This record gives sequence, C-alpha cells and structure tokens, in this order.
Amino acid sequence: MALIQCKHCGKNVSDKAKNCPHCNELLIEKTEAVILCEECNTEIPTGATTCPNCGCPVSKKEEVAAQKVEVTSVNLQMKRSTKKFILFGIIAAVLIAVGVLIFSLISSSNQKKAAEDYINKVETVAYEMLDGAADAESAGNLIKSVWYNSIHEEYDSKTDKYTRPNGYFLDDFNEALGNLFADTTFMAQIIDIESNQELVAGLMKDLKNPPEEHQEAYEALKEYYDAYIELTNLAINPTGSLTTFSAAFNEADTETVNCYNSMKLYFED
Repeated sequence: MALIQCKHCGKNVSDKAKNCPHCNELLIEKTEAVILCEECNTEIPTGATTCPNCGCPVSKKEEVAAQKVEVTSVNLQMKRSTKKFILFGIIAAVLIAVGVLIFSLISSSNQKKAAEDYINKVETVAYEMLDGAADAESAGNLIKSVWYNSIHEEYDSKTDKYTRPNGYFLDDFNEALGNLFADTTFMAQIIDIESNQELVAGLMKDLKNPPEEHQEAYEALKEYYDAYIELTNLAINPTGSLTTFSAAFNEADTETVNCYNSMKLYFED
C-alpha cells in the first residue's frame, strides 16, 4: 500500500481509497491495472506473470481484481466526460438563450426607432405640403382677382398693373392673366410652388412602405397629397372659365385644409 496526494486538496491519502477522507473527492489515481504480490505486496508490472521481487506467480484472482479496477477507472472517466459534456451543453444553451434575448431586444428597439422615424417623416411631408398649399392659395386668389377685375373692370391696387397697365382696362382678360404670369415676382412664387411639388413627391416615395402601426397615417397622407396636388396644379395652370376655375380652386383649397387637419391627429400629442 502507498500514499498519494489528493488532486483536489493536496493532502496525503491511501492509494486504495475511493474518496479523499479530507474533501470527499473521488480518487482515480491510476488508469492502468495495478497487481500486488500476495507474498511480498510488491507492485507487479502489467502483463507480468511472476513477482519481480520474490518470484511468486500471479494468481487469477489478482488478475481479475486488477481488471475490475481498470474497468472501474474507465467507467468513472466516462462519467466525468459525460458530466463535462452536459455542463458545456447547458452553458451553450444559456449563451444561446441570452443571445436570442439580446437580439430580440435590439430588434424591438430598432423597430420602435424605425416607427418613430417614419412618423417624423410623415409630419415633415405634411408641413411641406402645407407650405406649398399656402403659396398656391395666395397665387390662386390673385389669379381669381385679376380674372374677375379684368372682366368686370373693377379697380384694385393689387390687380391694376395687370388689368389696366396703361391706365385703362384691357379688352381681353387673357391679356391681364398673361401680364400676371409675366410678372417676375408672381412667377417666382409659381416656381416655388413647382419646386415644392418636386420635394414633396420625393418625400412621398420614401414613405411607400409604412410600418404596420402607421399604415392608417399613410393612407390619410395620400388623401392629403391628392388634394394638395389638385390645388397647386390649379395655381400653376389655371384653366376653364372664371366660374369653373373659382369653384374648382375653392373646393381644392377646402379639401386640402380638411386633410391637413385630419393628418395632425397622427403626429400631434
């Protein structure tokens, strides 16, 4: 019999002990079969048939006992390996679960931010259309005034330079409207309206695929856009008679205002 050191606590224990009496650690010090001579208790090398010290032959009982020790050692090693494998599996599962949770939280945060960004863009487009509609309303009202005053020969400081440029009323209202659209200040306003249309059209393209929670806001925005386009096009290119133009313009103006008021529900607290 010999003393060995426990791998766990480092204290001396018998090489025959199955567990350390100090820390209860399972002891498997030798992985090879150990045979002791029944006469002199000398360790006999594996495979030897006689004791190298006294020559006593190895009995079958000792060989079988050695084989049992070897099998037990292998089984214990397998159990330890299995425990390690299970432990690693648990750790891997926990890490995967944590990763999925983190990914889910990040994904949810990104979706929330995307939804917030989208409604902010909706608000931006709504205000841009409001600016363009305001310019169109101002231009349309001036067109109606020039048109009406030219036909009915009404004096007005805002329209006289178009309807009576030489001090008397023109015979054809088309000439008066032509003077209006030749005016650099008025044309600058028309150009601003056209530029606003291009800007809004580009912004609307970016909003074509709304998040599910903002689908309704997008549908309302499209109705607002249709009314805005009708109003601004009438200001840019007035057609028909004074009566039909005025009726169409007033209707488009009212529809645009109503649509804008409806849109405010989606981006105002």
